[in-house]
Amino acid sequence: MSTKKQSIMKKKSWIIPIGVALVSTTLFIACEDSNTSNKNNVPAVQTGGKDSVELAKMAQLQKIFFSIPAPMEMASLIKQMGYKYDGKLLNSTESVTRYTGETKQAVNLGIFGADLSYASMFDEKQESMNYLAAAQKLAREMGVDGALQDQIIERLNNNQQSRDSLLNIVSEAYGDLNGYLKENNRVEISALVIAGGWMEALYLSTRFAATGNETLKARIAEQKYSLDNLLKYFAEFNGKENLAEMNNDLKELKILFDAVQISSSSTEVKKEKDGMVVIGNSSSVTMSDESLKNIATKIQGIRSKYIA
Repeated sequence: MSTKKQSIMKKKSWIIPIGVALVSTTLFIACEDSNTSNKNNVPAVQTGGKDSVELAKMAQLQKIFFSIPAPMEMASLIKQMGYKYDGKLLNSTESVTRYTGETKQAVNLGIFGADLSYASMFDEKQESMNYLAAAQKLAREMGVDGALQDQIIERLNNNQQSRDSLLNIVSEAYGDLNGYLKENNRVEISALVIAGGWMEALYLSTRFAATGNETLKARIAEQKYSLDNLLKYFAEFNGKENLAEMNNDLKELKILFDAVQISSSSTEVKKEKDGMVVIGNSSSVTMSDESLKNIATKIQGIRSKYIA
């Protein structure tokens, strides 16, 4: 099986074009540049002393952050492959009241964000609103509701006929959440939110890839890179206790991804019709059906633990 590991130049904070963008700007947290920070009224990190160390750490986080694909990318691919919307696969918004403790809340904030991406990609407007409302409730429980205000729901109500508007509104909402977490020194929570979103996107893709879709199978195999980068992201927080369980879960998943073989060859640069420059490596990806099944089973088990 062959595919391409591509990196897109012209991203807008974890975003590809707006039509593919929802949780790209959304999920999220801690790694936008200083311009975004200033937009969210967060003081730029100053140089010198402790602040310069913090600045270097944020730069490293940003580098890792951009290497983790947005959940909307998987949702977009699922739609491109011709699959129909299946809301039964998603985490029910009714479960939001069950989540207590910052770890479960943060992970499910990421999960709801990925489900919101999926629903929005398929133009499920009411479902999109339901998932944003669930995210808002979790944010309130976590004490970060200052970012997701009630006006967001009102704006969604007033813009239900335009998917681009909905995507913009949700992106803005999660951008505000990003700034809020940085301002209140809760940046490590971003690791849990990102992990939740990435995990849900992987879960959804394995459900559809089970039908024998080779394109999805190749994209799942490429998540070996993403998982490595996600683990690097967790490592930047020096073993914070509230990240330990998810970190261990991801390490167990990595054992299964180690069976995936990816060999790179030549690098190519090309320009898409919309003017976007794409830099990528031609790669050969090898993942057996058994490995796909093992990964699907493992990610379902991890997910079940957090959404219970």
